[in-house]
Amino acid sequence: MQKVWRLKQVIKLFLPPLFISVGKFIINGFTGLTSSEWEYVPEQWARAKRDPKIKGWNVQAVLDAYINKWPAFVESLNSTYPLGLSPEADPSQKLDLSSHNISMTYGYTLALAAQHKTQIQMLDWGGGIGHYYLIGQKLLPNVQIDYHCKDLPLLAEYGQKLFPEAHFYVDDSWRNRQYDFVLASSSLQYSEDWKKSFAQLAECTADYLFVTRLPVVHHVPSYVMVQRPYQYGYDTEYLGWCINRTEIIDYSRTLGLELVREFVIEYPPVIQGAPEQCDYWGFLFRKPNLADEIKPPIV
Repeated sequence: MQKVWRLKQVIKLFLPPLFISVGKFIINGFTGLTSSEWEYVPEQWARAKRDPKIKGWNVQAVLDAYINKWPAFVESLNSTYPLGLSPEADPSQKLDLSSHNISMTYGYTLALAAQHKTQIQMLDWGGGIGHYYLIGQKLLPNVQIDYHCKDLPLLAEYGQKLFPEAHFYVDDSWRNRQYDFVLASSSLQYSEDWKKSFAQLAECTADYLFVTRLPVVHHVPSYVMVQRPYQYGYDTEYLGWCINRTEIIDYSRTLGLELVREFVIEYPPVIQGAPEQCDYWGFLFRKPNLADEIKPPIV
């Protein structure tokens, strides 16, 4: 098993991610799998009304997959091992560069928001059962995180049991406060009206907003794709946006946000039939405050 794992890592090191994804797509064709994991959806969100397999995230199979993999994830966090294990990953996969990059970029943005503070209010929008809460505690042990998480009922209710001191929401009451740091990781793309959701996140941001693990395209308009994540134990399919980079940046300006930094996050999939293949990026925004506006000019 150890030799197989090392072989996989060697392949990842020497083959570009695109080659690996294409290889999986070709293998699926030869093995009789007629549906690829990722596929372009020209009719956009209308597909959900006619396809019963598109159940979204609020299904028991998704929660069960998180529960089954949770002990290995916690064990990895409590060790000195690199933060390279995703709570969604196969526990036998001890190190993944994408997961490590996701954790480190999150840690950087959280630390930026927590500068000169001993406590920080954080909203994790679409945060599942709260794994970013644990990662944040490990990366910033001297900062108290007042953690708030909005997600679908099955995940949020389980997360509240895991972390009774935190605040989990299944309704819109999360919008009734301001947060020093707002995180939307692999979540904004699953909102049918992503601009409305983005505006709501901006409204409750007091300082920094980090939208990350977002599929973006650079040359074509935003489009919709479907993912079939059966290989991860998720007995469901869901729709999501690939959002045009210029569109989200331009829209952020209308919300009064300042773009601080962009990040390359993880390996992209190959989306069958897509007009342009996506990248997975992160965008760190900041809401300028009054103190910024009245600073004297530098001469």
